[in-house]
Amino acid sequence: MDNNQSGDRPPRPKKQKRPSFFSLVNWKWVAAAFISSISISIVLSLLSSELLNYLNVFFSILILMFFILIGVVFDIIGLAVTKADIAPFNSMAARKVRGGKKAVELIKNADRVSSFCNDIIGDISGIVSGATATAIAIKICTVTSNTNEIWINLIICGAVSALTVGLKAIGKAAGLNYSKNIVTAVALLLSIFEKNTKHTPRKKNES
Repeated sequence: MDNNQSGDRPPRPKKQKRPSFFSLVNWKWVAAAFISSISISIVLSLLSSELLNYLNVFFSILILMFFILIGVVFDIIGLAVTKADIAPFNSMAARKVRGGKKAVELIKNADRVSSFCNDIIGDISGIVSGATATAIAIKICTVTSNTNEIWINLIICGAVSALTVGLKAIGKAAGLNYSKNIVTAVALLLSIFEKNTKHTPRKKNES
């Protein structure tokens, strides 16, 4: 008998090399997110500090509410895009319904949209809201000549945190249950401001 039975054995499958961690990261998006985070943070911080210098306590609180709502709204959008089903929007895009194509783009890039809305805008809004709350506490102490600045700051920051968490909890329910409506509204809004789209009627040159 032939002792060499290697021909009867099936060939061993080649081990597939696992991709490295660095190859899995979209470094272009990381760089874009980093730059946009710095830019948006600077703009919102300057806007907050400049406005608070000229506004009284009441309008300063309105500015604070505006920053809180920005974070909540973008948190809802990021969650809705992640949750939404792409099938009905493919149908809308095929029928050339306004916003359909843009909605498909949003859902296909759900990871980037979610990162931008939840991580960039949401986190920056939270940081700016905290800084604005501290500035309002200082303004209240200055106006009322109150020396308990620490306690007033703690109360205001605690109220801001509780309000933000509560609104985001409500927004999460909206994003999960009304994802299609939210994505449709966002896509329509983006399609209005988008230039050079097929939906924009071209003016005929008059002879």
